[in-house]
Parts: sequence; C-alpha cells; structure tokens
Amino acid sequence: MKCQPYAITFILATAFLASCHHDADLTIAPPKPPPPGFEFKCSHDTIYFHNFVLPVIISGCAKSGCHDEATKKAGLFLGNYESIISQVTPFDPQESDLYKVLFSNSERRMPPGTPLNMNQKSIIYWWIAQGAYNNRCDSIVCDSSNVTYASSIAPISQAWCTGCHGGSKPANNLLLETYDEMVACANSGRLMGALRHESGFFPMPQGGLTLSPCEINLFQIWINTGKP
Repeated sequence: MKCQPYAITFILATAFLASCHHDADLTIAPPKPPPPGFEFKCSHDTIYFHNFVLPVIISGCAKSGCHDEATKKAGLFLGNYESIISQVTPFDPQESDLYKVLFSNSERRMPPGTPLNMNQKSIIYWWIAQGAYNNRCDSIVCDSSNVTYASSIAPISQAWCTGCHGGSKPANNLLLETYDEMVACANSGRLMGALRHESGFFPMPQGGLTLSPCEINLFQIWINTGKP
C-alpha cells in the first residue's frame, strides 16, 4: 500500500473541510483506514462490514436515543446490515445518504453530538466504494499472551461500547470511557454478564449482536490477571 497519495488526499480533504462553510466536497475521497492493530489473516485492503463498519455505526449512530431499535429517530433503525444498506448506494459513497450525512453542516449531520472522526468516515467510504457487502473476516488471531487495558480492552471498548456508554447521557447510566470505569463495571459483575448475554444482565453490544469468542475471552483474561 502506497502511503504518499493517501497522505496528499488527506491534506487536501482537511484543507477543504476547514474552509467550507456549508457541506464538504464529497468528491474528495478520504484516505484509506490504517490496517488493524492485530494479526489479521484476511485481506488488509478489504473493509469488512461486521469487523469494521458495524462497530462504527453501532457506537456512533445506533445508540440509545438515536437510531437504535427502541428509539428509531426519524423512523430510522441502523442496527443491522439490512437497515444500513437501505441508506447506501453500493460502489457510490457520494450518492449514499449514510455517507453524505457524516459531512453535513446542517441538523442532518450524523452523529449530531460528536461527529465521527476521519478514520471512521474513511471506513464507511471505502466499505461503500468496495460494494457495501455483508462480509466479515473470522481469521483474526486472538493474542492472549499479554492482555492489558490499553492494548487489548480499550480498542474493543472504543469500537463497541463507548458510543452508548459515553458522553453526558450514557445508556443505563453506565460509563465505560476510562480504565477506572471499566474496572468498576468488571468488579460489579456486570461486564462479563453483559458480554456473555447471561440472564439478568443487559446484553452488550445491543441489537442481538455479540463480541467474538476471542474478544470475550480477552476480557475474561484481563479480569483473571488483575486488570492490568
């Protein structure tokens, strides 16, 4: 992968966005997202819906009070592939409502409170540009040799949890933005009960989704080793 063209594109896109008083020029493609920070045996050039796109949308859009199954703000649910693809024109990000609202400077901008960052927008763009397929990669090596909050837990939490459990109105009044908040949740027993969808616990992630066995195992190892 050649980095220089993407870097130039990023600079041009950033300059344009800074000077724009209305909507961004969607004809400028964002840089491709960086490769995952873990051993990944599938194609590094493919943006997989279940691995990369769905976590961004669940955390940023399909959260309590917005486009989750209970609220359906503006009549729109964005918690699964079928609902998300209805807002997408495959192979054409610029004509996809899902992508256009990310850059809107009006009340239509999504998410309305905290916009997605450039890397998250890039994930959406390149997934659509590649055909917006309902794909996933299960060939992820689960490295459990040195599990820490910073290297193992925080990346999963940021992808799947903090969109709902962050900000001023976290779902179920549960914040999971920091190490101390995650430790408190683990100590209460709520964390593993929720991740394993056990009876009596509110299942996480929402919408009938589950983390992979590898990811759930990393949380358990982190707890068993003293929450480093």
